[in-house]
Amino acid sequence: MVVTKSKTETLDIGIDGECPICAKLRDPETGALPYNAVTLAAFEEAKAIMRGEIPAKRYTSLEEAWKDMDL
Repeated sequence: MVVTKSKTETLDIGIDGECPICAKLRDPETGALPYNAVTLAAFEEAKAIMRGEIPAKRYTSLEEAWKDMDL
């Protein structure tokens, strides 16, 4: 997997295709991953952030992060 750090720089993090940890967790009969829809959506959001398609959130304090999570 190649991650874009800026418009001119990329970083190869050494993962091509499926994550090896996730591959081991797949159900041997169905091939399904043991994650619910919310977790899978978070994975996709993280991948989009790594590709630079959406900006990562930045916080200036822990309180600001808690507030964003409605906790």
